[in-house]
Order: sequence, then C-alpha cells, then structure tokens
Amino acid sequence: MGHLIETGTKLVLKKIRHVETMEEINYVSRFLYQKSADEAVIEMPVKAGTLALLEPDEIFQVCFYTSKGLYQCQSQVLSRHYEDSLPVAVIKLRSEFEKLQRRQYYRMECLLHMEFRAISEADYKQMILQKMTSGSVTAKKDGTEERADSGLTRFYTGVTLDISGGGVRFNSEHAAQNGDIIAMRIAFLSDDAQKLQLLFAKVLTVLPVQNRSGLFEHRAEFVSISNAERECIIRYIFLEERKRRKKEAGIE
Repeated sequence: MGHLIETGTKLVLKKIRHVETMEEINYVSRFLYQKSADEAVIEMPVKAGTLALLEPDEIFQVCFYTSKGLYQCQSQVLSRHYEDSLPVAVIKLRSEFEKLQRRQYYRMECLLHMEFRAISEADYKQMILQKMTSGSVTAKKDGTEERADSGLTRFYTGVTLDISGGGVRFNSEHAAQNGDIIAMRIAFLSDDAQKLQLLFAKVLTVLPVQNRSGLFEHRAEFVSISNAERECIIRYIFLEERKRRKKEAGIE
C-alpha cells in the first residue's frame, strides 16, 4: 500500500444503503497515513457539508485515486477518534488492491431476475468452445439433475442492481468467491433475450449487504462476450433508458 497511496490521496467509500431502492452512498475522504500493514488512518468524510461519522464494523468498498490510476479494495471501519482536533477513522483493508479501468460503458440501474453458478476452468473452456462452434450450450450431466434448457445445474438465484456493456452488479443469498468465473442467465425483457441465454463473467468483489443478513453483493465483469452480445446489452440499456425518459415526461 505504501508505494501506491500517499498522504492526501483522495478516496471514496462506497456501499449500498438501501437494497430495495438501489441507493448507493458515497463518502469522499483523504488518506492520512498507514498505521500497519493492513490498517490506514483516513479523514472522517463530509457528506453534504455535514461530518459523516463512520461506525465501527461498517464495511465499504474503498476506491483510491492515485497518480498511477484507480485502485479499490474492501475495507472495514475499526474505530474513530480525533488527532490534533481532526476527526479521523481507522480502517482495515480486507482484500488485495485491484486496479480499476475508467468506466467504458454507461451503467444502468435495473432490477432483473438472474441465475448463476461458478464453473471450473475446464468446463469454462469446453462451454466457450461449444458456444463458439454451435452458438449454444447443450445439456450436460454434472452429478445431480440435467437441465435441458440450459445445460447447467445447481443454479443460484439473484437480482441485478445495475448492468452495463462491461459487467453487472447483483445481489444473491449465495456468495460466490472473488475470481470465480460464473455462467449466468439474466431475464432481459426484450426481443433480443434469446441472444443472451448464456453469459460468462469474472467475479471481482463480493461484499455482505449491510443490515441484510445472508445477502451478498457481487460485482462481475463480462468475459468471453461477443460483440453481438455486448451490443445487445447496450441496445437494451438504450431502449430502457428511452422508455424511462418518456415515462418521466408523461409520454406514452
């Protein structure tokens, strides 16, 4: 951390405050100094001109704006106190630093039913090859029940929070692992849904949802996605946004 984060580095603490309304709260702060190998002291953030008192044990995704780019990790508030009359918080960095790319695609908030499961590297390669050669994935035995409609079993259900041409954020009662490759189906409500029967993504972060025991937020980046599939998602977002703007303007 020391070679990346300097005193005064801007950082943003992010978390979902209300799952039902998909409200994300962001706190802007500054890095002060490294207390230990995995602990840092930051300024107590200010929100709308008011001091935001971070509570011990609160969990955030923290993004550091460094001279070498954007880096994020999971953090937990350990304590808060004053140093020379300055309110500060001590946070524990709970995951490895991950470099972020500037967002390439517009991200739209949406609640869509979905299902997913982690797949092995061998299955992933086999499914990609089959998808490339036949355009679909056929039924496959995996020790339990065969699902002729998708070829995958042991799906876990979830709900998307937002989606873009580059990835998806979703909640589920099942927690995947950071780095997992998952196969997923998302219930897009459009004529192009048949083109998006099976998508693959890499899980970037998994966080427990505050005040919702047993619920986990996932951020995942699409992998092995074709241009046609990405364009289908972007087109879906464009059409949905246009519908929303018309509705807000009172246009049928």
